Formats: sequence, C-alpha cells, structure tokens
Amino acid sequence: MISLLRSLSPVAVMAASISLLAGCAPIAPIQPIAQTDIMQDSGPDAEAIELQKREDQLFADAKSTGKVVLVVPTASLDSLNTNFQNNDSTMEFLKLRSAVTEWTNTQDSTAQFKVGYDTQKTAIGSPQGSYFQVVFGRTLYKIYLIDPGHYTISGVSYDVPRTSAYEPPGDHGIRASSLGYITLSPKSFAEYDRGERWEDASYTTDTVQEERCTAVRVVNGECVSTGKYSYEVQRQTSPAGWRKTIQQRDVEGRTVSAHLSKDFASFDVAAGEVVLIDGFFADPPSFEYKEGSCRQTQQSQMRCELQQVRLVKLIAEVDQVLQVLNAADYGFPKMAEVLKQLTYRPLKVLAKKSTGHSTWGPVYSVQAD
Repeated sequence: MISLLRSLSPVAVMAASISLLAGCAPIAPIQPIAQTDIMQDSGPDAEAIELQKREDQLFADAKSTGKVVLVVPTASLDSLNTNFQNNDSTMEFLKLRSAVTEWTNTQDSTAQFKVGYDTQKTAIGSPQGSYFQVVFGRTLYKIYLIDPGHYTISGVSYDVPRTSAYEPPGDHGIRASSLGYITLSPKSFAEYDRGERWEDASYTTDTVQEERCTAVRVVNGECVSTGKYSYEVQRQTSPAGWRKTIQQRDVEGRTVSAHLSKDFASFDVAAGEVVLIDGFFADPPSFEYKEGSCRQTQQSQMRCELQQVRLVKLIAEVDQVLQVLNAADYGFPKMAEVLKQLTYRPLKVLAKKSTGHSTWGPVYSVQAD
C-alpha cells in the first residue's frame, strides 16, 4: 500500500473534555451525606432532592451558625467562544481556566476560600470552593459560606503551557523579597496535530465454495453425481482517499504560584452577613520576579523572589446577581430568601491602579520595596 502524507495546519483538542459551566450550578454541601441518612429504597432523584434540601438549609442556618454568605465575581470563560480545535486558542484558555485567587483569614490561616473558574467545592475537594454560581455576561459570580473575620489575598496561581518548567538558578546570598515569592512546578500539556494521510483502496479475498454436477443422465438430463469446487473472489473493503489523522504531542509547561507577604486587597465580614465584594483575577502574565533570584527548593520545584504582582479587578454589581439568580428556580428557596439581603462591601485595595491593559477590567499592581 502506498502511503502519502499531506500536512494541515496544527490543530488541538483537549486531552480531557472541557465542560463549560452552565448559567447556574449547585455545588455539593460542606458535609457529605452518609448513605444511611437516605432511605434505602430511594433512587437517584430522591437522593438529589435530599442533597438540595440539606444544601439549601446551610444558607438558611448561616446566621445562626455564625457563617457569612459571600458572593465573589471571577471571569466567565464561556464568553470567549474558544476554538478547541486550535492549539494556540486552547493553550490560552488553559491559562485563564487555571487562574485561582486565594483569600485567607488573617486570624485563622486555615480559613480560606479560592476563587476561579474551576473552584467549585466538588472540583477542588475541600470547603475552600464555592457552593453555587451564576453567569452574568462576562462575569461568573460564585457563592461561598465562610467564617467571619479579616481576609486578604494570600496567593495567586495559574498554569503556563509551552514554557520551560524551570529558570536558571541564581548565586549564593539570594535575599528574600518583601513582596513574597513564586514557586515553579513542572506540568505537561497535551496538544494534538490533525492532518490527512492518503491511503490506497483496500481489498479482501473471499473463498467461495459451490457444489456442481459432475455427471448427467443422458436420457432425461438428471444429475447423478456432484462435486465441490471453490474459487476466490476479491472485493473492496474501503475506497482510496485521504484519511483524517490526529497525533498527540506532549509540551512542557509550568504551574506558577505566588505567595504574597504584602497586602494587595482585603475586606472584613461579620457573622450573619450576606456580602458581595469585587474580585481580583490573574490574567497571565501576572508576576515579575527578580533576575537571578531563583533557586531549587524541592526535587520538582523552584522558588523565585517576587518583584511585582498584577491582578485585574472584576467589578461586582448587586443588581447583576439578583437579576439572573433566582435560586428558588433551582430548588433552593431558602438560599433565594437569604440572597435578598445581599449588600455590596467595598474592598480595601492597597495595590495601585496600573497602566496595564486587560479585556476583563482595570489592572492593579503592587511591587516589592
């Protein structure tokens, strides 16, 4: 068989299917329900209804249990209309999809929540994720239950495909930055090149067996003896033509995580409040680190001293949340009642407004001393 190759432009598909978020999506409750809590003869529908009721009750009890209902915006990537058949487009999407902003309670470092496209509680496997979310245009509003207190941005992370996992290490005597540091960890990304290959027509040979008459009575033409004969017949199984091909390539990349020592933005909340705040989102590249400040700290990790952090401010509007979010329509009537108390709480932003540009909003930055 003659095999010819005809090259096409590289295109990509996701290594795993990318499931874009629907307008509203309920997330699993803080405490998983034990199987014994559900009637033995209840089916999946009954179990889902029971989960909804438990989840809904968490918001109804937020005030009495000393919790805070918090709504925070992040970027809605559904609005991008990403072409997942293109490598470049897919890799840019992965950067944004992986971006996470971490907020930490300064009185209790274990009290944290994470804001990003994929930070539902069920996705990250911890109570740091959101319980519910709703899309308004290019903004994804995420709903959390958190402890009261003073919160500040403690970390930001995202993936960077198509780049070296590490940086050249610096010399001895590297000084720690007053702003904090970043860690670089290797991560592999799959890209797929699609093309076409010429293939000749293919055939198969079948053996046909027949029984034939070998002797005939002369008087009346009656067959008096038979014999078996076989012969081969060739038939086409597929026509000649160009066949589509997909080839996978693994490309090098890194996960970049910033650990901040200086305040970028903060807010305060008290028990029982229902609060909406503005969000901060990493639109990569968001970090600059000092030249020659990197060193290997673990087998598969480097640390570099931060010089600057830039984040995009996502403006939150109470009207937007209430316009598109009627939790009762999704089986959460108690949550819907609680969210009627939603009020906007301005952040205390210590970062300075920057001249940087982002399609998502104004850019703010903070630098090392």
